[in-house]
Amino acid sequence: MHIVFVQYGDYRSTVLSFAQGGEETYAAQRYSVDIVADLARRCERVTVVCVNADPYDERLPNGVYAQGLRLYSQVSVPELVKRVAELRPTHLVSRSPIPPLLRWALRANVRTLPLLATSFPTTRGLRTRYRYWRVARVLREPAIQVVGNHNVNSCLDLRRIGVPPEKIVPWDWPATVTPDERAPKTRTDGGGPVRLFYAGVISADKGVAECVGALRILRDRGRDARLTLAGAGDVERFQRMATELGVSEFASFLGRIPHQQVLKLMNEHDLCVVASRHTYPEGLPLTIYDSYCSRTPLIASDHPMFRGKVEDGFAALVFRASSAESLAERAEEALASPELYARLSRNSAEAWRRLQLPVRWGELLLHWLDDSSEGRAYFARFNLAAGGYAGAK
Repeated sequence: MHIVFVQYGDYRSTVLSFAQGGEETYAAQRYSVDIVADLARRCERVTVVCVNADPYDERLPNGVYAQGLRLYSQVSVPELVKRVAELRPTHLVSRSPIPPLLRWALRANVRTLPLLATSFPTTRGLRTRYRYWRVARVLREPAIQVVGNHNVNSCLDLRRIGVPPEKIVPWDWPATVTPDERAPKTRTDGGGPVRLFYAGVISADKGVAECVGALRILRDRGRDARLTLAGAGDVERFQRMATELGVSEFASFLGRIPHQQVLKLMNEHDLCVVASRHTYPEGLPLTIYDSYCSRTPLIASDHPMFRGKVEDGFAALVFRASSAESLAERAEEALASPELYARLSRNSAEAWRRLQLPVRWGELLLHWLDDSSEGRAYFARFNLAAGGYAGAK
């Protein structure tokens, strides 16, 4: 058995970082790395093709073969397909819906598992609708028996674009931390400092401009507001924006930091912000889980993938995506009322529990590889058509 994973994220750099004592930069990162390494010990060969990494091709110390390439900028999709074909896999696990790659696998009789963490935002653009049609068409092929996607709302998107619900299985990462590790928080001074925390990719589609804009609005209103941002991306762009808005000394860009440090900083701040615009193809960001575990109230955008998963007024307040004004208003609302702040923090444990799903990423993968009657019964029990998922009707 030769399993080929095609994914975003540089598997090699993560493995080497862990070997040198590095920490996770997001929840369950070590879990997924270790599952792939365990497969390499059990199978003839396991290869991870990383499509957003600098070029390399080597066997790692954990036995996994890894390749790096820059899809689109340096390597075309046909070239990616050619490289995967040259690996002669028996099994393909595609972490991104790339129709030409999936069609090649079906023609080559390679068992294929789309194991996704993406949504398909509603749009009027003909090009985007055509792309979704191409994805759904190949995912409907009978040879693809299971399609995994992260959490329920992203699976509903798959159903909306035409993938049969009997194929779709919502999955989640295992919980490495829980809200029970921290006590609920309170604030006694409704007019005190405002310390906002953002963790994630530093980009426009993730709502970083709205975070910086809200910082300016809060300071203009006389608030002692501070913003901390953790993550890699277009940092220089938003540092320039903070300078142009006159708030650079109040905005701290930390870069990518260990996951445990993210949780600690979340707990130390007054509010966590998840600001994704509707244009960003979210699954369900792990920062929502982390904010609940930190017990710090969440201010989240009204992204469609958060609907039914982030309840306004329960453990979070929801603002209009792409609106810095709306973000600032909801932040002020959370901080103006000690009673509301305490309730949001107290309810975070229950909000986190409501997000938990029965199928874990590794379990889905291993049942699919097993290809037994037990595995097929497992998928029949937990697919989207089987019911049991809140909001999936």
